[in-house]
Amino acid sequence: MYSKQESSKQADIRLGTDKGSLRLQFSSRVSQQFYGKKQKYIGLGRHDSDENRKWANRIVRRIQEDIDYQNGTNFDPSLNKYLELKSNIIELPGSLILPTLRELWEEYVDWKVNTKQISTATLLGRYKQNFGYLLASYFDKPLTAELAQTIIDDLCARRTNSDSIGKLFSALSSMSQRGINDGSIKKDYFSEIKKFYKPPTTKSKQLQEEEDNRAYTIEERDLIINSFYSSKKKSFRQMAELIEFLFITGCRPGEAFALKWKHIELDKGWIRFEDAYSSVSKEIKNTKTNIVRIFKLKKMSRLALLLERIKAKNEEFISEDLVFTKMNGKRISLDTLAGVWDKKYSEGKIYNGIVTALAEEGKISYLKPYSTRHTFISIQANNGTDLALIADVCGTSVDKIMKHYLQPDKQRELTDI
Repeated sequence: MYSKQESSKQADIRLGTDKGSLRLQFSSRVSQQFYGKKQKYIGLGRHDSDENRKWANRIVRRIQEDIDYQNGTNFDPSLNKYLELKSNIIELPGSLILPTLRELWEEYVDWKVNTKQISTATLLGRYKQNFGYLLASYFDKPLTAELAQTIIDDLCARRTNSDSIGKLFSALSSMSQRGINDGSIKKDYFSEIKKFYKPPTTKSKQLQEEEDNRAYTIEERDLIINSFYSSKKKSFRQMAELIEFLFITGCRPGEAFALKWKHIELDKGWIRFEDAYSSVSKEIKNTKTNIVRIFKLKKMSRLALLLERIKAKNEEFISEDLVFTKMNGKRISLDTLAGVWDKKYSEGKIYNGIVTALAEEGKISYLKPYSTRHTFISIQANNGTDLALIADVCGTSVDKIMKHYLQPDKQRELTDI
């Protein structure tokens, strides 16, 4: 917490210190109004000295003036407007105390959230869980050239998470640019690595194709679906209709979790995918592409019959009811799906899900739940369905289908020349 703290004459903003560095503390009213949180702190990236305090108090006065004017009309929550005042401070050699990586990172992430560049789900999933895990051992150290090089060397040596590491280097470079702009650091040590980082050597494309079974065949798909329906476990049978729906629509799991009866018009013959449930942030959001899309049904098709069957079991449903739920009637999440598909941990024991059990019996290869989408798109594409139509109903693009979903012909051979 604070080692010292002094109040400005105004009630909406205070100047304080945290571990020897100056920071601003906003009142609850301002924190909630402009930042959407109970208490907002912003580090200024300067150590506590008389000269830096003079500069910081000028910033406090400027901010308070803008907050007071017409209920904050002139206030800039990013503080860029006020931090430009740093150019008026004369730096003495050795006077800059370097902030820790944590201080720089948290300020950067807060800025990304406040400027709505990232969603809550991205904040929790990518920035806090994924990036946070990769940076955890470096957070409490000052960002020096030596630490930056250690981070670069360690991350480049990893043979997993290469895609995330490339994105993390870009984020660290952006973070550093903000630090340079506000005067807390002098150099962006990650500017070069973000341009030239290459993942560790991977297998040839032919070998990847041979080993890459991201999609199931029609026979394997139906084996999985039937295994859910015929399971002795009621919790598995409860998920059977969801599993079949995912396989025969190619929708993203979060879209199925958010699907309500108001989104389905059996008489008109369509499903409207307009929402998605984030299992990370526990909130309903737009679809991944922010586009409402229509999935047309054919009369007496497998999908139409499935929905009629579900509807018949829920005669008293209302339009706001979820189509797919757990046994207790609550919403399904990725954790729920993983428990019946892969495995579940309970009271120190591991219980295999349907797909894991089938894989261990040697009947299929194990693929993640998202393979339901890949399977639908691959089966449709390889059976001659127009790629533009698939892209439209699945919320993707023809380029992505060609690159990621179109199952390669593993029987192809080079011409004998």
